[in-house]
Amino acid sequence: NYQDHPVHTMRTNSEGTLRLLRVANTNDARFVYASTSEVYGDPDVNPQPESYNGNVSTTGPRACYDEAKRYGEALITSYARQHDFDYGIARIFNTYGPRLREDDGRAISTFMAQALSGDDITVHGDGSQTRSFCYVDDLVRGLQALISYDEPVLCNLGNPD
Repeated sequence: NYQDHPVHTMRTNSEGTLRLLRVANTNDARFVYASTSEVYGDPDVNPQPESYNGNVSTTGPRACYDEAKRYGEALITSYARQHDFDYGIARIFNTYGPRLREDDGRAISTFMAQALSGDDITVHGDGSQTRSFCYVDDLVRGLQALISYDEPVLCNLGNPD
């Protein structure tokens, strides 16, 4: 759990990403990074375009994850400018599909578990918040397209509807 080990989470992402960038560059390979919609934080804009810089708390309980991913994106783009390096960054939104664990804490699995057990479906907040859900097959197709793309790119992989 990243919240139990926040420093480890940040170090793993930053140091691991740099090491993998070096390996990819040495092997003249395209680098594809699985980022997250969490880089947008608590957005003031919905849906979020890739150009949106987000509304992130650097000190909140999820900051170690959000900021580690934001740092990873900044590291990759800086590395690419310095080394003329090919990359793709995927900002992945809430993914669901087969083998989704009932207890993983995400909205879809929680809603489904509550519905299947006949419980009321819990909606936190006032119900006005939005989420982008992406079926796993669509995510895989998006990642495959990103892998085969021949230019540096950052893209959202989610569903605005």
